[in-house]
Amino acid sequence: MVEKRMISRGLTAMALVGAMAVAACDFNVTNPGPVQDGNLNDKGAHEGIVNGAIKATQGGVGYYGLLGGAIVHDLMASGHTGSAGVRPEEEVAKLSDEYDGRGSWGYLHRGRWIAQEALRRFASEDSGVAAVGSYLPAAKANFWAGIAIRTLMENACSTVIDGGPATGKLDYAPLAITHFTAANSIATAAGDAALATAAMGARAAAKLYSGDHAGAKTDAASVAFDFKYTTKFTGDSNFGEYWYLPGHVLSLGFQSMSAWGTPAETHFLATGDSRVAWGYDNGSRNQTGGAEAVRGQTHPARPTWTMMIPMYYQLKVYAPRTAAGGDELRIFQPQLPLQYKIQMDLVDGHEMALIQAEAELKAGNLSAAMAHINTVRQAADIYKANLSDASVLDLTLHSVEAGQGLPVNYSGANFDGSAGGKMPAVTASTLAEGWAALKFERYVELNLEGRRFGDRWRWRKDSTPGALQALEMIPQVLATRYSVPTDPLNLCFPLPRAENDANTKIPEGYKDWISG
Repeated sequence: MVEKRMISRGLTAMALVGAMAVAACDFNVTNPGPVQDGNLNDKGAHEGIVNGAIKATQGGVGYYGLLGGAIVHDLMASGHTGSAGVRPEEEVAKLSDEYDGRGSWGYLHRGRWIAQEALRRFASEDSGVAAVGSYLPAAKANFWAGIAIRTLMENACSTVIDGGPATGKLDYAPLAITHFTAANSIATAAGDAALATAAMGARAAAKLYSGDHAGAKTDAASVAFDFKYTTKFTGDSNFGEYWYLPGHVLSLGFQSMSAWGTPAETHFLATGDSRVAWGYDNGSRNQTGGAEAVRGQTHPARPTWTMMIPMYYQLKVYAPRTAAGGDELRIFQPQLPLQYKIQMDLVDGHEMALIQAEAELKAGNLSAAMAHINTVRQAADIYKANLSDASVLDLTLHSVEAGQGLPVNYSGANFDGSAGGKMPAVTASTLAEGWAALKFERYVELNLEGRRFGDRWRWRKDSTPGALQALEMIPQVLATRYSVPTDPLNLCFPLPRAENDANTKIPEGYKDWISG
């Protein structure tokens, strides 16, 4: 039996100081040494504490986006299995308490705690804050506490708060909703309209996940279609302040993700939909750059598959990228200073339209749902390139990839998008077809943003109708090799073993995952 250890669930004042230092809070000294706890109540420290909460939260969001995305095939794990890749067990959802989302559990709870501790300090008598109800740092702390909790709800199997007992994942929902409600109210009073709107949108997503479709629809309708609120990565590689997928995984050193074998692969070839555009170089092109182009033509080994999978690199997390077409379709030349600056959407109007569509489907209103879906779909640009022209995108396998018996993923005619324009509407004559259209549109819109893993869990929980794309499932070759079903058993990350070891209120034998 593992001995339970009494470990403090809170962060010390020194931990908060560390978060502030990373956030570049200026104390006007070179080395302040130990800082008295009371000094953290000073208004001059407040912004730094909030920035510490943001940094921790964003770390957890990024890691879950990689691992959950690999299971539901936002991306294909296609390279390293270490720090910048996905282990075979993770890729096929053979999850247990050994797998904590690469630290996401700790990052997100740290971000949540720092934000909540900040709110406690802002409300103290010696904080210097005259009215917390209109204090902008309090609005930010509430928003990021909500994002941390919402991300845990969508990805983790259990709810645990500060050493308390483990309960169902949906117990995170009221906590997230409370923080988003407060963020909206305070940001409105403080005059930050963008943050107030973002809080409403984030609350809509939390309500949708919790099953409050009517409430989600109302909140989502208050967010403009062109609204967008993103992460706040600084773009500084020295302190890890970048979105993990473009800044690390899809980089010259790793190239650990591909669109090959995903619904994005076939959808882009068939439609030219720029939202899931990808590029490929089979070695037939001139190497117009340095090491980037060379590496892009040699391809790293794929130990999970025991074969060389084509590296179809997603342009959404590749810089620069445009909807106009060009060399980014065929030469891997990442510009890391730009990749580090790419942000992840936390709230956007297109997702809000899809939330309204889902609420309408839940209520049985097919025509209203399809109108929302097509509002999103017909706003998407078509990539301006003729994908059937091999001079634009030659899909002949690289020499080291050929002859390996790779599964055939696409047999249709490549799309000629040279005329550009917008994506055409989609139709549905039954609710099941409407649900299928909604599910796929969420795949395309939220691709690589760490949200689809949670989608799959809640749709399974509710036995939601509507077929998923076949390529969203675990490929048969891997299902056979690892003795798992093609439809993943585990669609949430189990309570980490370290949390169980440290928390005396969780039974030794607690288990929140399915054995495969």
